[in-house]
Amino acid sequence: MSEAERAHDFWIWLQTVDAELEAVEARVARLVEGDPESRAVAHVELDQLAHVRRQACAIEQGLPVDPFSQHRAGGRGCPHRRWRRHRSRVVRQPLTSSVRGLLLGQDRSCFFLGDRCNWLRDPGTAAGTCISCRSSETIPALSKPENRGRWRKLEQAKRRLIYDLLSLGLPVDASRLRFVFKEDQRTNPDVHEEHVSIGHSQGVITINAAEADDVYREQMRQLMNEPYRTLLGHFRHEAGHYYFDLVVDEALRQETRRLFGDESVGYDEALRRHYRDGPRPGWEQHFITSYASAHPAEDWAETFAHFLHIRSALETAGDNGLISVADVDDWQDDFITLAVKVNDVMRSLGLGDAYPFVITATVAEKIDFVQRAISRFTGRPGAPSSAAG
Repeated sequence: MSEAERAHDFWIWLQTVDAELEAVEARVARLVEGDPESRAVAHVELDQLAHVRRQACAIEQGLPVDPFSQHRAGGRGCPHRRWRRHRSRVVRQPLTSSVRGLLLGQDRSCFFLGDRCNWLRDPGTAAGTCISCRSSETIPALSKPENRGRWRKLEQAKRRLIYDLLSLGLPVDASRLRFVFKEDQRTNPDVHEEHVSIGHSQGVITINAAEADDVYREQMRQLMNEPYRTLLGHFRHEAGHYYFDLVVDEALRQETRRLFGDESVGYDEALRRHYRDGPRPGWEQHFITSYASAHPAEDWAETFAHFLHIRSALETAGDNGLISVADVDDWQDDFITLAVKVNDVMRSLGLGDAYPFVITATVAEKIDFVQRAISRFTGRPGAPSSAAG
């Protein structure tokens, strides 16, 4: 089948899906006061069709389709945004072979270590893998049963990061940005490494695979006296180190050092001092976390991570109708209002704050600078905004 024929069939199929969605939505509306079982069946059907439509929308926009979570298809300005619902629940029903063939094409499906991944492989690659799978340089040994669950969580967080980066227009090159997921002897005595630290070096982001275990990660959070510790936070922080040299050029160097300090001096000694003596007094006024106060490079990485946190949270809240469309310049007020409300909900459930941080004027200025540096590099607007029009 030629590309033109494939495109025509895909377009015809989209019209069919859209018509079915309209019909099912109308049936759900009629059943609001009807039989609960019939209404539940109709809702499941709507979810399935909407999931397919989101995947199709992603492909129309050239975005990958996330196999581990509802993909954020239908971004700002997309005409199919109304089908983006129930995104917090993964729709697990498999697509039929005919729909999958139209949606993905057998020649474009990604296979990694024998498993199908429904992100699309890059057309120019011989390996048959997508940008996310290809970037995984090392994964935990799958012969150990619990490592498959760890790997799944690591890949889920990595895909969310890659979505962040692609949506900002930042380059994601698997030959330059690679991921290593390794165990150490603290959790697996059969491996060689005594200690695997989370970090970044020359384009390689290393994550200790044990961080995918909730108990281990909570123990580390308490040991490090951190208010917040997540896999996605690790990925976003380490990505900040990688992208610093790309988005901060000499034209921005002076302003960068005015805000964050000189990133080129005394890194090792600064971290030793931080772990020995603790954070500097009064760090709360100038840094988003105590760790950010350890060194300018860590301040940048922590700020970069929180820029992505805020941008993603506002986008998700806007998509789900939790906040209204807002001016891009008002992201701080929008996010603080959202965070306070979500934190109150978490407390009412007996849980900790979802966002236990304080954004001071200095921190907000740093976040704005990260956005401006990225936008200057990519040529795209990228404020952490709830604007969704």
